[in-house]
Amino acid sequence: MFKNFSLDDVKLTDSYCAHRRELVKRYVKDFDIDRLMHTFLINAGLPSDAEPLGGWEAVECGLRGHFVGHYLSACARFAYADQDGCLKGKAYEIIETMEACAKPNGYLSAFEEDKLDTLELEENRLVWAPYYTLHKILQGLIDCHQFLGNEKALTLAMKLAYYIHGRFEKLSFWQIDGILRCTKVNPANEFGGIGDALYTLYDITRDAKVLALAQQFDRGYFLDPLAAGKDVLDDLHANTHLPMVLAAMHRYNITGEQHYKSAAEHFYHFVKGRTFANGNNSSKATAFAKGGVSERSEHWGGYGRLEEALTGGESESCCAHNTEKIVERMLEWSGSIECLDHLEQLKYNAILNSASHTTGLSQYHQPMGSGAVKRFSGLYDTFWCCTASGMEAMSELQKNIWLRSGDRLLLNAFISSTVFWNEKKVTIAQHTRFPDGLTSTLTIRTAEPTAFTLMLKQKAVRTVAINGAPIPWERTDGYILIERMFNDQDKIEITIDARLQMIPLQGSDRLAAMMFGPVLLAQLGPHKPLKELTSSSINDRFVRLATDRLEFVLQDAEGKPVSFIPLFRVEEEEYTVYLDLQGDSNSQEWFTYA
Repeated sequence: MFKNFSLDDVKLTDSYCAHRRELVKRYVKDFDIDRLMHTFLINAGLPSDAEPLGGWEAVECGLRGHFVGHYLSACARFAYADQDGCLKGKAYEIIETMEACAKPNGYLSAFEEDKLDTLELEENRLVWAPYYTLHKILQGLIDCHQFLGNEKALTLAMKLAYYIHGRFEKLSFWQIDGILRCTKVNPANEFGGIGDALYTLYDITRDAKVLALAQQFDRGYFLDPLAAGKDVLDDLHANTHLPMVLAAMHRYNITGEQHYKSAAEHFYHFVKGRTFANGNNSSKATAFAKGGVSERSEHWGGYGRLEEALTGGESESCCAHNTEKIVERMLEWSGSIECLDHLEQLKYNAILNSASHTTGLSQYHQPMGSGAVKRFSGLYDTFWCCTASGMEAMSELQKNIWLRSGDRLLLNAFISSTVFWNEKKVTIAQHTRFPDGLTSTLTIRTAEPTAFTLMLKQKAVRTVAINGAPIPWERTDGYILIERMFNDQDKIEITIDARLQMIPLQGSDRLAAMMFGPVLLAQLGPHKPLKELTSSSINDRFVRLATDRLEFVLQDAEGKPVSFIPLFRVEEEEYTVYLDLQGDSNSQEWFTYA
């Protein structure tokens, strides 16, 4: 069905996405490789006098090395999409250092090999997520091969995969089950998306050992009940299990085993019942009213029961990154307009929103209760998991705006951008100021008249004109289909249909968020009670200001103006997403970051 264009076929030209992407690209380009590779060199017994990094990349942290893998993935994507020789050179330099650090047996990491021995003996104790970090390293190597053609990266990836395969060959069924069973709250043995990465490595090499190893990470405790239609998400750590679904989807695409497709499809239904208005998921485990950051923010609660989920740490940014990948693959299977809407919802409100407009660096969590404040990564002293996945997300931010299926071109989001449709020898440039403006103009560039079908989502469009003349269109399953012979410099002018809507918090009859089309709004400043605000009254009470950027005001219970802007534009201000419609909610007890 619908598939994305290659990253080098879409160029962002807007003022929000393009700006944040460029900030992160500059961060990647300016990063000191000596500091980045310090712990790899030390672990390999090689000299390094570089200044160590802090946070989760510090020399004593169990997760050290994970950011390097994400950095390689981001570096490869930026270099490929922008034909950036400097970034390609940095990726190649890292590969050379990794080659020097790799052991003869294939082991490559920034932490000691005996951490894996400890995991095999102690299962879920004493070590922090070694296979999670090995996944990031493996994925970075694979991306450098796929995007940049680096053969050394592929060799290192294969040697590392064979090393892991050799370890697993020596373990019993129950040892492997203990290592990879992640049912505890805040599991220390989280193994990331290593299964999905190994399936990609199999796609490249068709190596039977790699396929067998990938299948080891498809855990029956999670996937088997899902395949049977049983909801087992309660209390599971969200970003541990989202990558398992990605791997299951990849396995189905390789082997055709219906079991894994059914598991993924049932999962998607169940996770939507745990999804916030920003399109993302993760909150507190149902069994834990209190606890640390993870227990109160990174799990799944009950289906349709988010009334107590606003702890100040809900919606982990890593989850948005992996959920987007799942929905992309669901779209490839189904062509569902609901998947397209979900991708657009995530794009504005969880992916773009994860990054600072000042630095481009990411939030760990994206709180949506009252009195929330965003907290972003530091340059060299945090390196949360979401620092890393956020960087990678910005390197592929041009995804899911334009998609294609045969001779059909689908515009999924009104974000200024240019798509190069090489098969058709057509370039389409979109210019829009959405959500600040409500028009979009598409300009066709082609050397000769070309026939194709332009698809738009019907609910997002008021009118369409070509070269100034309104045109009729065919409506099919929620789409507008414009099938014609397009000429050079044809202009398609679209009037966008974006309306205010109230989105209740699942399971709550008192809390609701406001959206303008697909864009989630945030109330600025201390939370104000908004009594008697209803779906039928929002258009009367919300007044759009006559300014260049989208902003609404309405009167609070005391008759004072309250401002609302897109959540992705909030930077340092205190804000609220889910509004109290009854005006007497108790204040939340927020956690603090460790």
